[in-house]
Amino acid sequence: MGILEILGIIIALIIVLSVVGWLIGVSRSKDSKTLIPSGEIHGTALVVYDPGITGGTRTAAFHIAHELKTRGYEVKLAGARSSEALNLSGVDVLVIGSPTYGAQPTGPVKTYLQNLQSPGNITAGVYSLAGSIVEDSNVVMAQALESKSIPVKVSTKYGHSAWGAPSDKTLYAKFVAQLLS
Repeated sequence: MGILEILGIIIALIIVLSVVGWLIGVSRSKDSKTLIPSGEIHGTALVVYDPGITGGTRTAAFHIAHELKTRGYEVKLAGARSSEALNLSGVDVLVIGSPTYGAQPTGPVKTYLQNLQSPGNITAGVYSLAGSIVEDSNVVMAQALESKSIPVKVSTKYGHSAWGAPSDKTLYAKFVAQLLS
């Protein structure tokens, strides 16, 4: 087997793995789940995310949602492509998360933000996972929300890698504390 054949096989494998990763991301971005606190309900939150290729943003969304739940919020977790994501009726707190690709939030998150209609009186937070500490994709998300009269109270970029969410849960508790303050 020649070097060109080996390179062809490697390129084909990369393409196949990329397509499979994309398909998994698409299916995960249509998920939704509701978390109900065990005690008194203090408000309603919607956490919208695009899992990206690795699912790191989804992991961060789950940590943020569980932190909101422990603080008495009924939380709807929704992928950016889910039917639940655009329903802001009764929502007090909105959180949007995205991986950063090319200094931008993902296409599904941008589309979500374009289609979002604000019913008013919502506080928002944005977060992203990325390879740099520059708040590039967060700025894009925050500007899109603020153009719809949704104030962004907190903006955080987790980690220096798009490959996974940090495991330190105190980071998510700090995000939620800032959001609810």
